[in-house]
Amino acid sequence: QMTEGVVAVDAAGRVILVNAALSKLLGVDPEQARGRSYRESLRHHGLVELLGAVLERKEAASKELRLFAPDELVFDAYAASLLDDDKLAGALVVLHDITRLRRLEQVRRDFVANVSHELRTPLASIRGFAETLREGALEDKENRLGFIRTIEEQAIGLQKMVDDLLDLSAIESGHRTPRLASIDISPLVRETVRHFGPAASERGVSLKTSLPDGLPPALGDRDQSRQVIANLVDNAVKYTERGGTVEVSVRAAGEGVVITVRDTGVGIPEADLPRVFERFYRVEKARTRESGGTGLGLAIVKHLVEAQG
Repeated sequence: QMTEGVVAVDAAGRVILVNAALSKLLGVDPEQARGRSYRESLRHHGLVELLGAVLERKEAASKELRLFAPDELVFDAYAASLLDDDKLAGALVVLHDITRLRRLEQVRRDFVANVSHELRTPLASIRGFAETLREGALEDKENRLGFIRTIEEQAIGLQKMVDDLLDLSAIESGHRTPRLASIDISPLVRETVRHFGPAASERGVSLKTSLPDGLPPALGDRDQSRQVIANLVDNAVKYTERGGTVEVSVRAAGEGVVITVRDTGVGIPEADLPRVFERFYRVEKARTRESGGTGLGLAIVKHLVEAQG
């Protein structure tokens, strides 16, 4: 029942044991492997190399190995010699799966790199306009208000990004536990969509709702559900061109409801669809930044929906 992969060989390098976990990882039949050379049976360069080193030097060794089964998996492999009356009797290797740890480390590195990248542009803009004002543009009555307005807009964008990051952190750490209760969805959708009326009008986008009578109540957290709908509608309005339509519809589904936000906007290429819920992932970075997006809205949607089950 061990989750760690284990292989043992004798002093001549013949396989004594391959456990079920390693058999599954390497696609090795334990019965066929037994008694055969580990080089012939295991068919993994790193593992073969590790066993060879231990059998040759009679010293413990460790190595990080990557397997493809079919996705990439990362293991810490620990190998030690087996002794019988101080004579080498063979070697044993144990593989500990550290894939999740390595992925988390990669997510952290990507996150730091992305935040740094996203902060650089607005900060450079704020600094540049502040320097321009200090160096004499304060006297330029025609343009100084425009410079100040740009500084203010960039600062508001930074504040929104920080707020979204704090939201995401609170959700992921479990500090925003959903308070599940029965929700009457129609008024919640109507009230949330109404909030985006002025922004839609300004962009020349038609905002519609389709809310049939007799919808069953839904189980969820009212505030979190409102934020999910708001983030989806906000995205739809931002990326729908003038003359387009955004429609929020609700339909009954079993004991609950399905909420759909559909738009006639620019759309998302099929290749990008699997990644749209990643934090900071943007199909077109320049266009997203221009629209005031932080690249975090859909990540928040995904986490809130999962948190509510």
